[in-house]
Amino acid sequence: MEKKNVLKLIDEVSEILAILIELKRKGRFREALEKIDETLLKYFKFDSEFIYSLSEDFLINALKQEKGFDSEHLASLAELLSEKGDILFEQNNLKDSCKVFKNTLKIYYFLNEDQDFFSFKNMNKMLLINEKLAKINVTIES
Repeated sequence: MEKKNVLKLIDEVSEILAILIELKRKGRFREALEKIDETLLKYFKFDSEFIYSLSEDFLINALKQEKGFDSEHLASLAELLSEKGDILFEQNNLKDSCKVFKNTLKIYYFLNEDQDFFSFKNMNKMLLINEKLAKINVTIES
C-alpha cells in the first residue's frame, strides 16, 4: 500500500476513534457500534460477522493473505476492535466482547512479533485486554 494511503487510513481511523470515545462518554453505545461496523466495511472491506467467524488461529492468516493487510492496517484494525470489545464489555455482552478481545489480542501479539522494536503502547493495550478477559472469565464462571 502506498505510504500516502497508509497515512490517510491512520488519520481517518484516528478521527473515528475520537468520535467513538465521545459516543462512549455520552453512553451512546449502539451508535458507536454502528460507527465501528461502518468503518470496518469502508476501510477494511468486511463486517463484524467476519471477525466473529474466524478463530484466533486463522485470524492473522485471513487478514494478511485474503485481505492483503499490512502492519499499518492491522494496527488500525486492532484499535477499532479494542474499542468494540470495550463497548460490548460495557454493555455486558460478555460472549461477543470475549471473542473480539481474543482476536484483538492475537493481532497485537502478531504486531509485537512482526516489528523490529518493542512497543510499550501495544503492550499496555494487551495488558488491559487481558485484564478485561480475566474479568469476563470470572463473571462467566460465577
